[in-house]
Amino acid sequence: MKPHDPSEVSDHQKTFSAQARERSRQWERKHRSHKAVYRGVDPKLSLRVKSIAADVWMPVGKVAGALIGYSLQAYEQDDLDLHPHIRPNLARRTLYPKPERFQNSGSKRRSNLPQPIPWRVVTTWRNFSPELKRAISALASGDGLNVPAGELVSALLRYGLNAHDAGLLKLEPDEETVTSSSPKGHDT
Repeated sequence: MKPHDPSEVSDHQKTFSAQARERSRQWERKHRSHKAVYRGVDPKLSLRVKSIAADVWMPVGKVAGALIGYSLQAYEQDDLDLHPHIRPNLARRTLYPKPERFQNSGSKRRSNLPQPIPWRVVTTWRNFSPELKRAISALASGDGLNVPAGELVSALLRYGLNAHDAGLLKLEPDEETVTSSSPKGHDT
C-alpha cells in the first residue's frame, strides 16, 4: 500500500476548491457607477462611518453619502468654509496645510518613526450615489477648489460626522435597506 502524499489533491477537492472561489460579479458589473473609490481619505473617519452604519443598519456607502451630502449642502449655503491653501512646488492646493516644524536638534525620536503616507490609503464604498460622486469631482477639480478628492471627502466627512455627533443629522434607514440587511429571524 502506498502512503498518502499530502501534495496530491483528488479530483473532488480540485472541483470543490475551484467552485468555492468562483463568485458571480454581476452586482459589481451592474452597479459600477454606485461604487466610489477615493485615495487619501482619513482612515479614522472611514472607521467612524463604518461604525455608524453598523449601528443604524445601513450600508456604509449610504451613510457616507448622507454625511457628505449634508456637508455639501452646508457648503452651498455658506455654512461650511473650505479654503484651500497653496502648496509650494505642487500643482494642486490643499485643505490641510502642514504647520512649519519647530527645528529642535534635541528631539530626534519622532523624526525616526515612519510617517504614514495619506495618499496610499484607498477608501471604497458601494451604494454611493453617482450624482454625489460627480458633485465631489466637480468641487475638487481645477474649476472648483483644485484639491485632491480624498482631502475634500475627508473634510466633508469630518463636518458631517460632527453634525451627526451634535444631533443635527439623523440617519434613518429606508425600509428596503432594513429588509435586505436584517438578520434572519428579526422582524423590522
